[in-house]
Amino acid sequence: MTLVEDHQAAATTESGTPESKWLRAPLEDPAADLRDEIAVAGGMPELPDKIWFHKTAAAVIDAGRCVGCGGCIAACPSRSIGVAEDGRPTLVKMCTGCSACWDYCPLAGLKTEALHASPAAAGHAPGPGNGADRSTAPDGTPVPIELGHVDSAWSVGARADVAGVQDGGAVTALVCHLLEAGFLDGAIVTRRIDAFHGEPFLATSPDEIRAAAGSVYHQSHPLKVLNEPLRKGVERLAFVGTPCQISVLRALQRFPWKYRRSSAGAVVLAIGLFCTRSFEPGKLEEAVGAAGVATAEVARVDVRDGELVLRSTSAELLRRPVKEFHAASLKGCDECADFAGLGADIAVGNLASEPGRSTVLVRTEAGREAWAAATGALAVRPLEDLSPVVRTAARDRKRAVRSLARPFDPEGPLWTSYTEHLDLYEGSERPVQVPATFRSHHFEATC
Repeated sequence: MTLVEDHQAAATTESGTPESKWLRAPLEDPAADLRDEIAVAGGMPELPDKIWFHKTAAAVIDAGRCVGCGGCIAACPSRSIGVAEDGRPTLVKMCTGCSACWDYCPLAGLKTEALHASPAAAGHAPGPGNGADRSTAPDGTPVPIELGHVDSAWSVGARADVAGVQDGGAVTALVCHLLEAGFLDGAIVTRRIDAFHGEPFLATSPDEIRAAAGSVYHQSHPLKVLNEPLRKGVERLAFVGTPCQISVLRALQRFPWKYRRSSAGAVVLAIGLFCTRSFEPGKLEEAVGAAGVATAEVARVDVRDGELVLRSTSAELLRRPVKEFHAASLKGCDECADFAGLGADIAVGNLASEPGRSTVLVRTEAGREAWAAATGALAVRPLEDLSPVVRTAARDRKRAVRSLARPFDPEGPLWTSYTEHLDLYEGSERPVQVPATFRSHHFEATC
């Protein structure tokens, strides 16, 4: 029995007849407010799964589960959501209650494991590029479900040197070449502000791509760029991001809305970056300082083979197991089962390739076209052994199944409702919270 059904069963009049269908459930919601109380008292409450932003915030942001993908910002048709001083999404103008922020959040309504198991998961016509497909590795052995569809696998390095790149600069070289060839008009990427902080932006030239070379382990809401007007002449985009970001992009592409002014449809190439977790920049800086490293000297942060590696411009400063810095990571990352970018056209990371090179998995028809157009800029060789990628992907999947308070259900519905979430997360370590007033100021002031 769900939480709402429990309330319906308990809500009876003195004569023993059931009360109106939704009269009591809203009052059991930590995010319920005066508006809900008035509606219930008047006998005309809203449908329980009509979601205002403050309820998404209560279940995800204020519950400490936000992974900073920017999906709620990208999905909002009224462009009512921005970023607060604490680096989290917040209302910047009136919420319309359309529920999109809930539906497209990978920690709220969107069940990414079901998205990748469905035939159109990759945002293309049914066929290669979705988790339902089964693939074989170059040696003919079946690829486990954790790895998704793999058309081809490569160990890659850039032919030309670019300052600041990591793992051979494969992504930088690939995107630069595609821009120069006219295959792309721009790319949404994250550039480093410093070793710990990044910011998303739309690059439209190879020089801008090269200036953004190198990884940053800060989720800075890159999907929000999709909800900003495109420059004139920019019609074909690449999006470079982590698996959670790619999942939301695919959902936006698969379920567009005519009232949403989004550039998601302009993304013709999704490049997914292997990802085990991201960090809170402030907490990571604090942890690094506690480990005896002067944060001002850190020029680069990297995660490789389960280790966090910090480097200055000339030397290695620290190498420790990344698990020692778990307290500085985003807690919502524990609930993610996608390490290898299952929804991407091309997935890239450093596992299975030697230092100075990247592992590239080509997954879709769009990925094959881009790969064929850019191989001249890359030094490539076939990659036969993907077992390190498989092991890490399997480990992350097990962690997610263990960490989720809801069932992990690839074959189930694509969405979880708000009332289901209330029920499933009640009593967990991450229950719905009373939302921070500042995060919904416009809701409070207007409603």
